[in-house]
Amino acid sequence: RPRSCAGPPPGSFLRAAALRPALAAMKRTAAAAFGAPAASAFVPSGAAMLDPKAYFAQLQAASFAAPQAAAPAAGASAVPGGTVASSGSSEVLDQVQAASAVRCAAIVKEKGQNFTISVSIEALHTMALKSSYKLREDLVKQPHVKRLCLRVVEVLRKPPPMLTMPQLAKAAWCLARFPNDVRGDAQLMLAPVAKMLASSAWESETAVKLLWCMARMEAIAPHKALLSQVVREMVKDKGQRIPELSVEACVDLLFSISRARQHVHKGDHPTVHLEENDEIFFGMVGDRVMKELAKVEVQLCVDLANIHAECGLRREPLFKALCPKIVDQQKDVREDTMSKVIKAYARFMIPLKPEAQGFRTMAIVAKGDFQRPSEKPKRTGKREFDKPQALFAKTQVHQRA
Repeated sequence: RPRSCAGPPPGSFLRAAALRPALAAMKRTAAAAFGAPAASAFVPSGAAMLDPKAYFAQLQAASFAAPQAAAPAAGASAVPGGTVASSGSSEVLDQVQAASAVRCAAIVKEKGQNFTISVSIEALHTMALKSSYKLREDLVKQPHVKRLCLRVVEVLRKPPPMLTMPQLAKAAWCLARFPNDVRGDAQLMLAPVAKMLASSAWESETAVKLLWCMARMEAIAPHKALLSQVVREMVKDKGQRIPELSVEACVDLLFSISRARQHVHKGDHPTVHLEENDEIFFGMVGDRVMKELAKVEVQLCVDLANIHAECGLRREPLFKALCPKIVDQQKDVREDTMSKVIKAYARFMIPLKPEAQGFRTMAIVAKGDFQRPSEKPKRTGKREFDKPQALFAKTQVHQRA
């Protein structure tokens, strides 16, 4: 037959049948191509179509309004703040974590209005961790830094459901290191977080950090029951959960106990009334510090001695173990803190001084030295003296002329 009348090559029908499902899967319907977008997709409107700042603001508001149980879209990863992570936000997060406190404040001034909640907390954490208190006082005077602090305060007062307890604890810790005027009423700010902690399965480090923030801000009085619950869990089963805490966290929890158990009487000095579990926890922490004393910083040793003095606990073995380290490294301790340590040792009448060398049992005679007794020789027998000898047996008498 002519070529124009030839049929299809052998096997072509089988290949077409095999490719038909794949081609059908690649096709879209008219509703899928031109219909309304899915509910989970973000569509900008108004000024956000042209203004990038308005776009990010609408994106953040839309992400907060989305249900907590909604699964993230395919190919997108969720960041701890509840917004969709992008290459730009991750770069800003890396810049904030690696910057110094002053550089971080400059980044906040430049890009702070587009920060998500997680980036805002990390920026505040960088400034709280990498600065002195004097520098933080200067930083908070800048309007953009103060706005950042107020935003984190609002997050703690009304915690979003997508934030975890460690993030809320980090935010509270950052605000505890800043001046008091940026956080306002501390009890009102930390009450929702304390309620969440009491009703959830908490981690040891997170619970201790929140309790320390409450004690530092003098807002722990309404939450004594929560503190007792944490201490009871720590001393249970012979302190099984204490190794979960670092030595610094243990000292922070002791500080929280000393502040929560204070009883202030009008016209009298405040007294500390410890519970039974509190004293057990003090003893366990003291034993751990004495075992790991070589790894413990001198500032923690100083704080531990001051807390025991505030609570009236005289642990002589602990104080004697801390004494050499405090004396040897007292240059690294502030003067006002060192004065408190001296008062603590004086209150319990425990000496705070270097270890005595004792008496020397051996002396080496060098060239040019001479040996002599160090003490007066003791009397060994009857004393004998050299008496004068008489020249004549009798006294001679001379006659006068």
